[in-house]
Amino acid sequence: MGGTESKSKQSEPVTDTVKQLRQIMNELIETEKDYVKKLGHVRVNYVCKMETLQGLPGGLVGKKNIIFSNIEKLYEFNKAVFLPKLQKLKQTPMQLGQVFIDHEEQLIDYSWYFKNMPAQEKLMNEVGAEYFAPIQLKLSDPFPLTESLVLPFQRMTRYSLFLERMIKCSDPATSGYDELKMAYKISNFVLHHGNNMLAVDCLNGFSGSLVEQGLIQHQGDLTVIENRFTSSVRRIFLFENLVIVAKKTTKDGAESFNFKDSYRTNELSLRENIDGHPTRFELLSKKKRTVMFQAENLEEKLKWTDFIQDLLMKQMKHLKDQQVQYQSRSTSITHYELTDGCAK
Repeated sequence: MGGTESKSKQSEPVTDTVKQLRQIMNELIETEKDYVKKLGHVRVNYVCKMETLQGLPGGLVGKKNIIFSNIEKLYEFNKAVFLPKLQKLKQTPMQLGQVFIDHEEQLIDYSWYFKNMPAQEKLMNEVGAEYFAPIQLKLSDPFPLTESLVLPFQRMTRYSLFLERMIKCSDPATSGYDELKMAYKISNFVLHHGNNMLAVDCLNGFSGSLVEQGLIQHQGDLTVIENRFTSSVRRIFLFENLVIVAKKTTKDGAESFNFKDSYRTNELSLRENIDGHPTRFELLSKKKRTVMFQAENLEEKLKWTDFIQDLLMKQMKHLKDQQVQYQSRSTSITHYELTDGCAK
């Protein structure tokens, strides 16, 4: 039976599209090996030795987490989990999307690294680059540590590009196509999530717990249309469970956002098109007034409505899953009571 399966696989026609997809997959695997090797080099020669390095300047004492963030965690994931899974897909590249979906949570760990990058860059410019230079020279490193620290961001960017290339040369009717598109969304979400979290850190005046609002999905400036004569630019934060409207202020070049209003996402519906206003959309609330937003251009509007639509669809699915689980439990309880009664 196994021989028959092997023979049938060998006899399957290898189209130009399949060849192209396998070529992209092979490139992804080879560059992943190189990435893991470079991260391992940083881990062994810098991260693990930082606390024991002699002559560590005061500005770097206790700052290992700022310089290296969670790079060890990323290294362990890519080495032990991600790379081995990619290597299994040499002949079946259309399964790549599912790997990203299965490991979305671990990939989001990259966002924490990206969030830390401004503080990392500042510390390296102030103290780190000068201190690590002679160590790099001793190790004969071809690149300065500052370049190695950018590797995780570059890698996530390349994931997005690889996925985009695979989507472009794939047939939408092919199994795995939808998963590739979802994986592309995940990679782009991760790339922007670090900046989104930095913006959330600058939000003031919200009395609730931001942790309880789920992941920040998107944030940016939109014009809130109050009425025909009144409008104001506001920073909008789209969380899984809440939409927050805030007023942006700038002091000494630093932005902060003062809380103004919020809307529970499970009480919202989206009206994507407003007659005569192609860059506007509305959020209709069950418990509060309807709020109208205007984006800077049509592309920006579509980006917002896509994020909101995806979020509302996920919530509907979650609600249906909960209802199915509730009905299943109710049926089990009823069945138990009936059988238990018969036993008596």
